Amino acid sequence: MKPLKLGFEQPKVSTMIRCSNCDFETIREFKEGDYILKEEGSCPKCNGSTFIYMIFRESEEEKKKGN
Repeated sequence: MKPLKLGFEQPKVSTMIRCSNCDFETIREFKEGDYILKEEGSCPKCNGSTFIYMIFRESEEEKKKGN
């Protein structure tokens, strides 16, 4: 059974990942278990270590500005 829609959408939550050595930065969809400063693996640019820098949600105002 699907949950009822109440006339609003859940905000999109994203995770920003940064490299600790170079300027590499990427944004991906939030995954359960993400937390700030969590190590995420190696950087595709310099092979340094990457970590979760920020977790944020996109607000309705930001969506309107972008369109």
